[in-house]
Amino acid sequence: MSSYIYKIIEGKSQIASIELNELVLGGNDALEFSALLYGLFDKGITCVIIDLSKVQVMNSSGLGMMVSGLSSLRKNNIQMALVSVPAKVMSLLEMTHLDKVFQIYKNMQGAYEKYS
Repeated sequence: MSSYIYKIIEGKSQIASIELNELVLGGNDALEFSALLYGLFDKGITCVIIDLSKVQVMNSSGLGMMVSGLSSLRKNNIQMALVSVPAKVMSLLEMTHLDKVFQIYKNMQGAYEKYS
């Protein structure tokens, strides 16, 4: 299991970015993802930007991991945005109508401009 790449972008507001791996399949990765998000709650983060550019496969458990993350962040008044969503993943989001739930941007710059 490889760790996610994450960093905090300093600016007018505190933004964290998380780059997901090629496979988003839930399981142990979901536990690691949740722990990473919980670790951000007390850092003054106002938005978490999830970079999906490297994702090649996402299953229903991976999708559940994302929805759970969104729910946890919202409970703590933190926004979540998805960026660089591959076509396969976008199809999954559209099929499940989650494209209406997540804030989706073409690239990191678009999301950063919105939330900074």
